[in-house]
Amino acid sequence: MDKIKRFFKYDFVIFLLDIIAVNASYFLALLLRFSINSRLDPLIERYLNTVIYFAPIYTVICIVVFFIFRLYGGMWRYAGIGDVNRILFANVTTSIINVVITVLFYQRMPITYYVMGAAMQLVSVAFIRFAYRLAVLEKRQITKSNAINALVIGTRENGSQTIKLLNIGVRYRPVAVTGIDDNDAGKLIDGIPVYARSEFERVITKHKIKAVFLAESRIDKEERNKIIDFCKEKQIEYRDYSSFFTFKGDNDSFNEVLSVHEGQDLKEKKVIPFSPPDIGDSEINEVVEAMRSGWITTGPRVKLLERRLAAYIEKGNNTYDTEADPERWSNRVVCLNSATAAEELNLRILGIGEGDEVIVPAYTYTASASAVIHCGATVKFIDIQKDGSPETHMPELDYDALEKSITEKTKAIIAVDLAGIVCDYDKIFAIAEKKKDLFSPKESDGKPLGDLSSRIQKSIGRVAVLADCAHSLGGSRVFKGNKKYCGAIADFTSFSFHAVKNFTTAEGGASTWTPKDGIDNAEIYKMYQLLSLHGQSKDALAKTKAGAWEYDIVGPWYKCNMTDIMAAIGLRQLDRYAGLLDRRIEIIKRYDEACDRLGISHLIHHTDNMDSSNHLYLIRIPDITVEKRNELITKLAEQGVSTNVHFKPMPMMTAYKELGWDINDFPNTYDYYHNLITLPLHTRLSDEDVEFIISKLESVINRSEAT
Repeated sequence: MDKIKRFFKYDFVIFLLDIIAVNASYFLALLLRFSINSRLDPLIERYLNTVIYFAPIYTVICIVVFFIFRLYGGMWRYAGIGDVNRILFANVTTSIINVVITVLFYQRMPITYYVMGAAMQLVSVAFIRFAYRLAVLEKRQITKSNAINALVIGTRENGSQTIKLLNIGVRYRPVAVTGIDDNDAGKLIDGIPVYARSEFERVITKHKIKAVFLAESRIDKEERNKIIDFCKEKQIEYRDYSSFFTFKGDNDSFNEVLSVHEGQDLKEKKVIPFSPPDIGDSEINEVVEAMRSGWITTGPRVKLLERRLAAYIEKGNNTYDTEADPERWSNRVVCLNSATAAEELNLRILGIGEGDEVIVPAYTYTASASAVIHCGATVKFIDIQKDGSPETHMPELDYDALEKSITEKTKAIIAVDLAGIVCDYDKIFAIAEKKKDLFSPKESDGKPLGDLSSRIQKSIGRVAVLADCAHSLGGSRVFKGNKKYCGAIADFTSFSFHAVKNFTTAEGGASTWTPKDGIDNAEIYKMYQLLSLHGQSKDALAKTKAGAWEYDIVGPWYKCNMTDIMAAIGLRQLDRYAGLLDRRIEIIKRYDEACDRLGISHLIHHTDNMDSSNHLYLIRIPDITVEKRNELITKLAEQGVSTNVHFKPMPMMTAYKELGWDINDFPNTYDYYHNLITLPLHTRLSDEDVEFIISKLESVINRSEAT
C-alpha cells in the first residue's frame, strides 16, 4: 500500500508522460517519414493502421520494461549522468521489441520509421527524467540572484572547496577571497578575485559582504578572534570551515595501526573509518586554555555552552551573541555527561516511576529504554511503520499502534529522531491530546522533586512527549505551522554529544524543555542541577563566592554533570557546526545519486517540511537475508570501508528478551533491520573518500547480485 501511495505521489505524472512520449514518438516518426513538401504521401495509409492497432500493446510493453529497468521509484528526482545507461538500455530494449513484433505479427515498417521513432522515444523519455533536475538548477540560478554576498578567507584547497560548497546552495554567493599570503592578491579562484589580507575591511564594504567563511587553517587564534569580533560588530554572519575538508589525524593513525597489524604497506590499503570525531586546532586550543584556567570541572565554560545551545535551539544560529543578554538564555539548557543521563533526568523531573508506562519504539538504541527502567517504570515497545516513513524512509513509529497503546498507566511517549530525521511531532501531540482523558497527573508527595513533578504533569495535562534527539541537534521541522528546531518541539528533549555524533564534547549530552505554564524555567533548571550533582545545593562555581562555602544535600541523587574541559570542545564545535552540517549535506547528495542508480533504498534527509541534522546514512539492500547483509558488511570492510548497522532492535537483545519481549511481535521492525547497512557519514571524509566508498559499494553489490 505504501509503495502504491508513493507511486501516485512521485511517479504518476512521469508515468502519464511516458505513455504520451512512447506513442507520440512513433506517430511523429511516421508523419516525418511520409511528409513530402509539407504534404503527406498517400502511402502513409498503408502503415497507419499498424501503428494505431499496435500502440496500446506497445505502450504496455514499454511501461513494463521501464519498471524492470527501474525508471520509476523516484530516481528522476536525483537524475544524474549515471542514470543515462539505464534509460538507454530500457529504450533500446523496447525498440527491439517494436521491430520484432511488428515484423512477425503485423508488417515490416520502413527502417527510417524504426530509427526515428526509437531516437525520439529515447530523447523524450530521458528529457522527462532530466527535466526535473534542469528545473531545479534553473530555479537555483534564479534564487541565487537574491543570495547573500559571501567572503571566503583562504586560498588553498579548503578555500576552493568552500567556494564549491557555497555555489551548490542558493543562500550564499561567494564574491571575494582573501588569503594569508599577500602574493596571492590579484589571482582568481574559481573565477572569484583574491585580495590581500590587509584589504579585509575594504573588501567587506566594496562587495557588501554579509557572510564570512573562514577556510584557512593556518590563521592564528588572535587573528581569528579579530575576524569574529569584527563580524559581530558589523552584524555579519561568520562560519568556520577551516578544518573539516581535510583530515590528517585519526585517519592516518588508524591506517598506520591497521597496516602494521596486517603486515601491509600503508599505500596498498585505504581504510575509511566509520565515524571518527572531527577535532581541529580550535577545540584543542580551547581545552588547553580550560586546563590552564584552573576550571576543569563544571564552571563558566559549561554555563556559556548552555546559553549558546539555548540560542541555537531557538534561532538556528550557531554564532548568536548570547552574552549581550545572558539572562535571556540562562536556565533553558542543562549540559550533562551523557544523553542517557539526560533522558533519565527528563523522566525523573516528570515524576515517572513505579507503576507508570512509557511508550518507546522497538527500533532504537538501548538508552531510550534503559532510562525508563532506571526510573522503575515499565517500557512498552511498539512497532514501526512498514518500511519506515513513506516520506523519509526513517524507521518511524507506527502512529496507529501508538494510539492503541496508550492506557491509564501511560505517562510518556519517547519519540526517536533516528539518523537526525525529525519525527512527525504534529501526529504525536495530536494523539496525546486525543487520549488526554485517560491521563491522571501525579499528586505531590510534599517533597521538592515530587511537588515539581506534580505541577509539571498538571501543566502538561496529557501524556508527556519526550524527544530522543541523540542524533538530531540542528534538525528542524514545521510544527504547528512554524519551523521549529529540535529541542523546541517536545515537552522534554535529550541530546547526545558523544564522540560519534555530529557535535561532540567527547562524552556528554544535554536536556532542555519547552516552557511550562505557571512554572519558572529557573526552578526546573535548579532541579536538574540538584539531580546531576548529588543533590548538592551549590555547585563548585557558586561556592567560589566569598564566604559561600556552606551547602546542603537536599536529596541522595546522582553525579552526571558536564566538565569545563568537555564544554571547551563543545564551544569550538558550535562555532563550526553550521559548516559541519553543510558538508554532510554535500556527502548525502552524492550517496543519494549512487543509491538511486543502484536501486538501493535510502533515507530522505530533507523534505518540504523537515530538515535533518544529517547524522547517519542508512541504506537497505533489496531481497537479501540477514546473513547476506552481514556478508556484504564483511566484504566492504575487506575493501577498506567500515560500515555499521543502526540498530539491532531492542526485542532481539538479551536484556529485553529476559523482560518478555519477542521480536516476532514486531514484524516491521525486524523487516527494516534485516537488510540494513549504515554507510560512513562524517566530515573527515574527502571527496575522494566518498567516491571510494561509492565505488566499493557498487562493486560489492554487483558481485553479490552476480552470485
